[in-house]
Amino acid sequence: MTTDSNRAELIREILSGVTALAKVLSTEQRRPFEGKVLSRSQLLALFLLARVPAGLTPGRLAELLDVTPGAVTQLIDGLRAEGHVETQVSRTDARSRIVVLSGSAHQEVERFETAVVARLQTRFAGLTDGELASLAHMMNRITTEDR
Repeated sequence: MTTDSNRAELIREILSGVTALAKVLSTEQRRPFEGKVLSRSQLLALFLLARVPAGLTPGRLAELLDVTPGAVTQLIDGLRAEGHVETQVSRTDARSRIVVLSGSAHQEVERFETAVVARLQTRFAGLTDGELASLAHMMNRITTEDR
């Protein structure tokens, strides 16, 4: 049985690893949407929308970004003005709107992620496919647990 202090130390090790990986990602030479000035929240919204092809309601996007509904409205308006997102009427509720990536934004996010994944392949080379799948599953669990 692992004690609370042992668990805390393991969590510290995980945080250290995540921080190191975040540093690698932040030093990425190429940025998505080069030439465009996008806030951190706007970029995060674009990456979240890339993971949900059917789109998200503004309310759900606000929850995931941990911002107010007013802030997400401004964020969406800015992204729409740049041609990165579109809003559509929900197929299940005509009163609701869904935010989706534009075709060009989807392609840009895909190109960026593909390049980053290719660059990071060697860092994950020591993991088996099963370990990689487990890591992905565990990271998803701890980052989406309260969402």
